[in-house]
Amino acid sequence: MSVGFTGTQRGMTEPQKKAMKRALKLFYEENDQFHHGDCIGADSEAHQIAREVGYFIVLHPPTNSSKRAFCKADKEEKALPYLERNLQIVKSTQFLLATPKGMSEERRSGTWSTIRKAKKMGRKIMIIFPNGQVQIAMENEE
Repeated sequence: MSVGFTGTQRGMTEPQKKAMKRALKLFYEENDQFHHGDCIGADSEAHQIAREVGYFIVLHPPTNSSKRAFCKADKEEKALPYLERNLQIVKSTQFLLATPKGMSEERRSGTWSTIRKAKKMGRKIMIIFPNGQVQIAMENEE
């Protein structure tokens, strides 16, 4: 299975990191892939967790490298503008893990935009809120 990730540039809270590690361990099977956008903050933190668990890691870097984390991965895709890159992460995976910065949906947020794209594409989505609360988003749910 391929797992995609989206999260805030501010990084994850400790409860988000703990829930993320539990989720990645739960889903992991040998040769599973973990895709992320290689930005500072949550992407680089999730990268470390996925590496510890044993995932094959695929980067989807942004064309604007000012907030790039430059993680060491097993594969790197072509750099794309942020919104296109986020869409590629969703297209490349069957499941999306998301760690937003707040407890409710925001309109002008790359994390929430990626969640909305995943819903429209019928992906399974797990949202891990800052307090560690987990919500499973239904496919094609609006």
